[in-house]
Amino acid sequence: MSESSLSLHQARCLLLDRASPSEAWVEHCHQVAKVAHHVGAALQQAGADFDLELLEVRALLHDIGRSKTHGALHGWSGYCLLKGEGFPSAGRGCLTHWLKGRSHAEVAESDLWEPSLADRAFEALGPDWDLADSVLSVADSSVQHTTIVPMAARHLDLDQRYGKSPWLSRAAELAESQAAEISDALGFSLDDLLAPLYRAS
Repeated sequence: MSESSLSLHQARCLLLDRASPSEAWVEHCHQVAKVAHHVGAALQQAGADFDLELLEVRALLHDIGRSKTHGALHGWSGYCLLKGEGFPSAGRGCLTHWLKGRSHAEVAESDLWEPSLADRAFEALGPDWDLADSVLSVADSSVQHTTIVPMAARHLDLDQRYGKSPWLSRAAELAESQAAEISDALGFSLDDLLAPLYRAS
């Protein structure tokens, strides 16, 4: 398989090859892909131009690093795993949900890892954060465990589970900014678009 031929079906197979379908994070990935598709399709109708299937592939595989670790570096682990399989573009979703649109300096200053990791992560991500990246980031911020919820509920749950931290606070701030960007592109509120999916999943 070349990278360009990694279909959604092949991404599902790759995910299931790495984990049991009963693991909660696998269902979380499916739900994030569902939200990403819903938002991405609406954006395409509004005139946005990006590859919807690639967005879904990235969303489906964004947490594949959890097959190796549930720690703070699972996003980087997922990217390295997919790059090793020959799919670095699919691995962008692993970086997107981990970095959340932070700057290089913000990532380098974190005490969660060696500063040099920021260089490697941003070299892999490239210079341009785009609308599809924002969709994936917001989709991940809309799924609490395996349930689609408003972003505020998802970030409150993260605070309660892990304790409030500058890293999590910044993630919530960036997700809100990205949601506003998406709402502007849609011409109406993203929350209105997602409301039918909340807790109906």
